[in-house]
Amino acid sequence: MTDAEPDETGYAEAVRAAREAAGKDPGELAAALDVSYESYRDIETFDDELTSVVSFRDAVTLADLVELDLRRLFGADDTIATFAELAAAVRTRVDETSLDEFENEVGWELAAAISDPTAFAEFPLEGLGDVAAPLGLDWRHLLPQSRRSDDRPHP
Repeated sequence: MTDAEPDETGYAEAVRAAREAAGKDPGELAAALDVSYESYRDIETFDDELTSVVSFRDAVTLADLVELDLRRLFGADDTIATFAELAAAVRTRVDETSLDEFENEVGWELAAAISDPTAFAEFPLEGLGDVAAPLGLDWRHLLPQSRRSDDRPHP
């Protein structure tokens, strides 16, 4: 597994621990994510659920609700990338080949995300890794910076 792909180590436990520390109930989080209770429990049971099933948007929402720093969880550095930058890199690549060829290479349909980069928020984290890696990008740079105030240095 490369740095550009999630390694699926301890993610379920990290989510569970963050939920418990935040005093949230699994049912409350399932409702917030608009998924069944069973689907939410899978996130806390199987490490690959967070990376291969849950959309980027829902992963970020969940992380916000339980105050989980996704950049720290996935070992991202301080580099920031945007979906617009990812879409631009895809457009550059398909100028060299074709959209069909690149979609076949990465295993994802990309037309919607090229026209509206916010569509990348519906991809799971593994999907973003699949698209970003052949472009020389690190999907983890797409993760938002932590919004937790206690992560900032105190004067």
